[in-house]
Amino acid sequence: MTKTALVTGANKGIGYEIAKKLLEEGYRVLVGARDQERGDNAVAALRAFGDAHLLLLDVADLNSINNAVGEITRNFAELSLLVNNAGIPGDMHKVGWEFTVEELQSTYEVNFIGPFALSKGLLPTLIANKGIIINISIPIEPLPYFNAFSYTTSKAPLNVMTKSWGMSFEKENIPVEIFAVMPGAVSTDLNGHMTGDFVKTTVQAAELIVDFVLDGENHNGQVINYDGTLSVY
Repeated sequence: MTKTALVTGANKGIGYEIAKKLLEEGYRVLVGARDQERGDNAVAALRAFGDAHLLLLDVADLNSINNAVGEITRNFAELSLLVNNAGIPGDMHKVGWEFTVEELQSTYEVNFIGPFALSKGLLPTLIANKGIIINISIPIEPLPYFNAFSYTTSKAPLNVMTKSWGMSFEKENIPVEIFAVMPGAVSTDLNGHMTGDFVKTTVQAAELIVDFVLDGENHNGQVINYDGTLSVY
């Protein structure tokens, strides 16, 4: 049976490269995208590497998430890999108290509520297929050189979800593995395509992430740094 994966936010950036890498590894990939035209263009390009399909999905919209879960349940019941990649940073330069509640809600909805709802909706399918959930995340400890308030506060619950669900999966003998990968600094349009010796390309980030899927190790409940070490919070 063909292995099937869903990658959210896969029409560009890290998500696109994750989808490409998975296709090269023999997966059928559902390309999650909220825009029909951009999604179609991405799928057309990705089909050079394998069996890619567009799945219209806006992780900020619960109705869109429910529709996507329904389509997968009906047409791709063999799904065994969910990559929660889609995310937004908010303003990475504003100090914390300058944000409006609405700005924080928007990042929270995309970076946590959406991945939570999608993972919850697809959990029965993933259980049936002994699947994997990967959350693409970031370090949540404020640092002098990275103190992006809305970004870190919206990703923090995603990291907690990873560890909490992983613990519960193990306790309840649920055959699903969940882990998070923090690829480090990556040049994308979210950060204005930043450059530097410490900055990865989207290709390098995707290879790092997919390698954890393919290494045969049990990463359940782990939040993994770009260098392979585990978070301690």
